[in-house]
Amino acid sequence: MVRPNRRAAPRAGSTSPSDADQRSEHAAATLAAGRFREAIELYKALLKVERRAEWVDGLAASYAGRANDLAEKGMLPEALAVWRNRASLCGKPLVEGRYIEWLVRSGDHAGALSAVAAQGDEAAGSTASEREARLAAFALVASPGALATLSADSLLCRHRAAALAALAACGRGDLAELEVHLRAIPYRSPYRDLRFVFKALLLVQRDPAQAGELLARVAPDSPFEKLAAVARAAILPGNRWLVALLDLDAEGRQLLFALKGCPENRRALMLEVAQIVRRGTLPKPGEILDLLLPKWRGVPGVAFLCRRLLPHAMQRVRAYEAAYGRLSEAELASTQALADGIDGYHGSARKHWLAAVTAFINERQPLPAALILRHLSTWRLHASAEEPFDAQRAAWLQHSLELDPDDRATHVRLIRLLRQKKDLKDARAAVEAALARFVNDSEILLEAVETALAGNAFKKAVSLATRLLELDPINSQVRAAIGQAHLAHARKQFKAKRLEAMSKEIDLAEKWLLTPAERGRARLLRGLSNNTPEATLLLRTAVSELGGELPATLHLLLENARLGGEPAAALRRAAISTARTPTAREVVAALHVIGTTGKADNRHLVSALRVLQAPLKRAAQGEFTSAELVAVCETWLRRGENVLLRVYAEAGLRHWPGMPALVYLRARALYGRNAYFHLPEAEERALDRASERAEKDGDQRTVQRIRELLAPPVSYNDAFDDDEFDDDPGEEGDGDGRAGGLPSMPELIRMLKSMLEMADPADVINLARAFVPDADFRRLQRTAGSNAQKFARLLIDYLSPGVDNASGPAPAPPPTHAPNAGSRPPEVDDRQGRLFDD
Repeated sequence: MVRPNRRAAPRAGSTSPSDADQRSEHAAATLAAGRFREAIELYKALLKVERRAEWVDGLAASYAGRANDLAEKGMLPEALAVWRNRASLCGKPLVEGRYIEWLVRSGDHAGALSAVAAQGDEAAGSTASEREARLAAFALVASPGALATLSADSLLCRHRAAALAALAACGRGDLAELEVHLRAIPYRSPYRDLRFVFKALLLVQRDPAQAGELLARVAPDSPFEKLAAVARAAILPGNRWLVALLDLDAEGRQLLFALKGCPENRRALMLEVAQIVRRGTLPKPGEILDLLLPKWRGVPGVAFLCRRLLPHAMQRVRAYEAAYGRLSEAELASTQALADGIDGYHGSARKHWLAAVTAFINERQPLPAALILRHLSTWRLHASAEEPFDAQRAAWLQHSLELDPDDRATHVRLIRLLRQKKDLKDARAAVEAALARFVNDSEILLEAVETALAGNAFKKAVSLATRLLELDPINSQVRAAIGQAHLAHARKQFKAKRLEAMSKEIDLAEKWLLTPAERGRARLLRGLSNNTPEATLLLRTAVSELGGELPATLHLLLENARLGGEPAAALRRAAISTARTPTAREVVAALHVIGTTGKADNRHLVSALRVLQAPLKRAAQGEFTSAELVAVCETWLRRGENVLLRVYAEAGLRHWPGMPALVYLRARALYGRNAYFHLPEAEERALDRASERAEKDGDQRTVQRIRELLAPPVSYNDAFDDDEFDDDPGEEGDGDGRAGGLPSMPELIRMLKSMLEMADPADVINLARAFVPDADFRRLQRTAGSNAQKFARLLIDYLSPGVDNASGPAPAPPPTHAPNAGSRPPEVDDRQGRLFDD
């Protein structure tokens, strides 16, 4: 039987030539595609069949690619294991490629040194020099045994002594010796970057800019980059070094702390602070207290800082007392007062301040008590109909002086306040008390002169002014005070019809008055005192010498008003016609006259401006610069001359359409401070456009003023101006001394009721807040509890009795204890000072 021929089956593990070529091509393609792990397996399978050189090289390349991938991922031990497999399985040199770099990065510096030594003759090339450079930082601190494997010609060994000497000189801060040793390190040395780093470290404090230039020359892959990074962090401005601190290792952080002079016991705290700084947001006071109180109470200054933060986080009081002991009664009351002030609860703050005063007195600490009383005297948020604010202020200042009689500034403030109140008897007593303690103080003597003048005690004023001038002969203010005292006495003699005595007083005044303007006003007074032709000629001469038609006319009207004369008659005698239109220069000059007019002459100035209103209106069309026109408008605003303000603002807008400051001033003239209640929609849009333009121009003052004009009033107390003793009209009135712009009460009630139907109750509450006194507002809030709708209706009912009801709601009984923080409405006061601020 004939059997068919069969092909012999291949032996296991063998492959045909065509199959091997296909598998080799597949392995090469896999390697080229970067799939190194798969390529390793393919080449290992091929090498089991036959050890071809091309397959060995392919496997070596696959191992190299895989090792590089692992190293890029930070898996250095794995990368080194793969590289060693490459050397053992493929017969490739171990010390090549990035092997030494990976050893250094993994921390195996001894192994890296051995690898460099194992290179033998290959170490003479530039590549070997670069590999040695990676070990330069380790070689500085390595033991002699670790360096014994290196040849004597190794650059690491040859330049190591100079590098160590430079390191010692840097540690001592000896810049001259450092320069000597650094010159012994050549440019191609592994230690070359030390030349820049060491010099920069010594210049960190003395010349940060030069240190930065040196550090910029350190290569990014330098073995001394960690040291350079510390120096770079040390020269960062502000607190940026704290953020850089977190990027350093433990040794780098300690070096940076040393460069910054940070004591050992504060370094852990600074690390926690650095974490807060890196966060980029300001920590809350409570968060800082939570950081400091448990662990850092032994650090100097921490107790003081925690005390400063307590008013912002009163819930940490117990933790503070656990760390530093109980607060005294006075300290606790002061802290609570500051906390209430920060939260806007000023009524409660006042109560705690006064309790602190009592406690400090009981604790025999009069100076803090006096300081608190002086602080309270600067607040206007405690005024009431039953207890006017000026009376409170005077009482607080007097009590403060009883506790601290050597505070000269408080004596001056009290004298001025009492004189402002027209309480001349107490003012004179305050002057006597101040002079008894400060006998020859020029400021006290000047206040004494002003007080004497306010009480028409002209001879006393002259005596005091002469005494003051003996102490300060070149004091022009004193000389003017003497002259003005004589002039004031002359006016008194005129009203008493003693013309000869009046002439003598003017003669005396002219001896003291220095400026031509002052002497001109004295001649005005002499000319107005008589109707003779000589007096009329003198009057006209004085007018011609007083700097222009309008300023002279203003001076004339003011002096005439002081004497009680008729304006028309004085103008006729001086040959001045109000039909003439003043020039722009005259109007600007008149601003100086207005600005230097004393508060005592306020009503005289009001009557003078009333006489000059027509020519001043016509003068608005003059050739002003934009700055001059705004200055004129601001003067009319301060004076409450809304008619003139509107005329000048509108004239300016014709020349400079849309100018933000003029748009605001025109709106103020038309609608007053409470424009929120009356502004038409078109006017609001114009103000919005003006605000946007002012924002682009960087005019933040106008932006803020427009925002305040468009906003509803925040509180009843906003009508007060906290400038000390400022009784000028203007900001408070519409030209006649009355507050202007408020809606009538029926209009307000209808507005509030409509808002309650359509808007959030909070809007009604905010609007009604402007018309309800603080005490009643808080009482109604306590009655309503947390019900905003009920609170809004109670406020409307409170305001309604005088409109459509016969009586209002029954008053709630007064509280027997202070309301808690949740029941007190915030009272906004951006003028409150911080008593314990630096």
